[in-house]
Amino acid sequence: MTKLLKAGLTSLAILLSGAAGAADPRGVALPPAPELPALYSWTGLYAGVQGGYSWGSNRVRIGAPTGPYAPMSFRADDDSAFGGAHAGFNYQFGSIVLGIEGDIEAVNSRSRFDGAGIAARVSQDWQGSARARIGYAFDRLMIYATGGASFTEFERRAFDPAGFGERLTSTRTGWNIGGGVNFAFTDHLIFGAEYRYTDFGKNRFATSGVFPGLTGEQELTSHSARASIAYKF
Repeated sequence: MTKLLKAGLTSLAILLSGAAGAADPRGVALPPAPELPALYSWTGLYAGVQGGYSWGSNRVRIGAPTGPYAPMSFRADDDSAFGGAHAGFNYQFGSIVLGIEGDIEAVNSRSRFDGAGIAARVSQDWQGSARARIGYAFDRLMIYATGGASFTEFERRAFDPAGFGERLTSTRTGWNIGGGVNFAFTDHLIFGAEYRYTDFGKNRFATSGVFPGLTGEQELTSHSARASIAYKF
């Protein structure tokens, strides 16, 4: 009887120890947790193309203190489409992205004025900029602010009723500020959308020859919206 009791107690102890081992998770080999995908890095060089539309209503004043050309004022509506190329470099630390970018664009801006004894034409064929950028990244999505210097050239033509004219050109430097959003569709392909305000200040000019003594002043500001696609190297 005593032997049977000892054998029963031994079997019960073995069963209890096995159950305890099964309930102890430290005794079970769990599969390794899957690795989380790495966040996208915006650091690197990139280059691409862009296009968009600009709008504004710039005021032009022309006249002469003496002679037949009385002071006149008109607004030159310079709404136009544009397209070009850009390149830049980003450096990311944490969620903050710092960068520099430059672009050059062809512009088709034409405006005209017809007054008493004189007609005027104002055109703009190209523009460019060099800007700094600061952004905040949400993995593959980045919002940013941008600002810097702008460059362009304006051409003005003035005509009298007989068809004789005079041509004036001036290269201008101004400033710009704006903001936008970039999305990394793949590791190399980046889509973008941006708004920008550009101010070239007041440009004063004077004619000679056909219109002696005629002077003018033009206020040069514009708004623009652009879409872009770039390749990150």
